[in-house]
Amino acid sequence: MIRTGKLFGARIAMIAAGSVLAASSMAHAAILYSTDFNSPTYSDGALLGQDGWLITGTSVVNPLNVANTATNGSVSLTTTGQDANRPFTPSVTSDSVFLSADITISAAGSSGDYFLHLSDGSTSNFYARIYAKAATGGFVMAMGTSSGAATYGTDVLLFDTTYHILARYDFVAGAGNDTGALFVNPVDPFGVGDTAYVAATNAGTDATTISAVNLRQGTASSAPTVVVDNITVSIVPAPSSIALMGLGGLLVARRRRSA
Repeated sequence: MIRTGKLFGARIAMIAAGSVLAASSMAHAAILYSTDFNSPTYSDGALLGQDGWLITGTSVVNPLNVANTATNGSVSLTTTGQDANRPFTPSVTSDSVFLSADITISAAGSSGDYFLHLSDGSTSNFYARIYAKAATGGFVMAMGTSSGAATYGTDVLLFDTTYHILARYDFVAGAGNDTGALFVNPVDPFGVGDTAYVAATNAGTDATTISAVNLRQGTASSAPTVVVDNITVSIVPAPSSIALMGLGGLLVARRRRSA
């Protein structure tokens, strides 16, 4: 009976730990920045100067503009032009960062380019780069942890259709080994239990700090034409950290029952 009780207790602990992991995405998430580009925060016109958005680089060609702020505000990205970033605090140096947005792509180049990403606020250290390129019947997407070629998914998405995308960037101890994934229309807000559209391609130098979200208008021959809305950046502790938190709570509970 004692042996059976121990086994039963161990199984209960494992089940409870699994429940902690499943619920952790909501319980431990912290929103770093979120915007719907609507009034009263925004008004129709230039994006720069509104809600803390800053220019990335120096190009002022095709300036980014906010439209329809009274009803359903959004920002349109064309090809070759002004880029922008919105800093947030606190900056992130560990765990997992999530970038989500609603996007509608109406055209894309055959070679592909990235249009949305995270950064450290500089003009070159870009992470969680989200790409799109034309494919037969529509377009496909990719995600790269940093610079370098990214591997595209194979499920063809439709032009002029709004998709909710979620990019996860995972800080991993060591050099050149950070991971992540891109989700399209995930059921869970953090992709828990969802199948990734494509795993992130580890490329370039790992992030040391993430402190801004960026909109980018790429080169004319490769960049997509995109309408972006409902951007959110969140941080969630790494699964291993959450598991230790959950197991720690279970051990405390067992000790209290034994006392």
